[in-house]
Amino acid sequence: MSGTDEAARKGSRQVAPSTARRSLRWLSTLVLLTLMVAAGYLLVRWEPEQLPVRVVTVDGELRRLSPKLLQETVIGHLHGGILTQDLAELKTALEALPWVHSASLRRRWPDRLALVVEENVPFSRWGADGLATADGVVFRPEGEALPQGLPQLSGADEQAALVVSRYQAWAPRFAVLGLAVDGLSLDSRGAWTLQCGTGFTLALGKFQIEERVSRFLRAYPSLAAAGRPGTVDMRYSNGLAVRWSDTGGDPAAGEEGVRTGTRAKGRDGSRNRS
Repeated sequence: MSGTDEAARKGSRQVAPSTARRSLRWLSTLVLLTLMVAAGYLLVRWEPEQLPVRVVTVDGELRRLSPKLLQETVIGHLHGGILTQDLAELKTALEALPWVHSASLRRRWPDRLALVVEENVPFSRWGADGLATADGVVFRPEGEALPQGLPQLSGADEQAALVVSRYQAWAPRFAVLGLAVDGLSLDSRGAWTLQCGTGFTLALGKFQIEERVSRFLRAYPSLAAAGRPGTVDMRYSNGLAVRWSDTGGDPAAGEEGVRTGTRAKGRDGSRNRS
């Protein structure tokens, strides 16, 4: 027998065990994967029956929400047992409730879900049927009366944070002069309008809003001394226009009073408004 044939036989004897080990590893991996899939199927199939969620506890300072409603919402969205239930799905369902600001859930072995809820606290009315929080979150409770005594704010929902922040900044400045800001709106063109509790409307327009507010506050003592304004139009570069209410004072005296602080326009003036 030649040396070449002998070497070939030795090579074949060395390769065969290595191939067998690789095959065994692949077979072991396949068996393990099959067992894992079977175990997962059995867990999903039988776990809700063997390890169900039996108790839902609710914690948090609740004023508008009832624990019963929250528990019923959780129960209505249960699709698994204590191990397999999707808590993110429950969180989404809970936070879809109008009065829920945030919700968090934890598993408590062996059969309990612990729910912590933070309610939305209304800061103002929003539009015709909504409420807004101090952070500008808009929510719309259905089938219940809205709280009374809140300022009336309005605009597009995505502008709520801006409108609320402007109200929070301006209301204290008006209060120094004894004026309550009852309403503030931002229309689709970007124009601001403010409603005062004394019954007059303040048109601020779209531009130089902060400057116009400051100019009005400087002029208001003169306006108040002259009579009772019905509408004050600040949409001028260097003045304002006043329409007096039916119970107000002498318009001529009112316009003269405004001139002491800033130049006034006549009641029919409409130049340079924006």
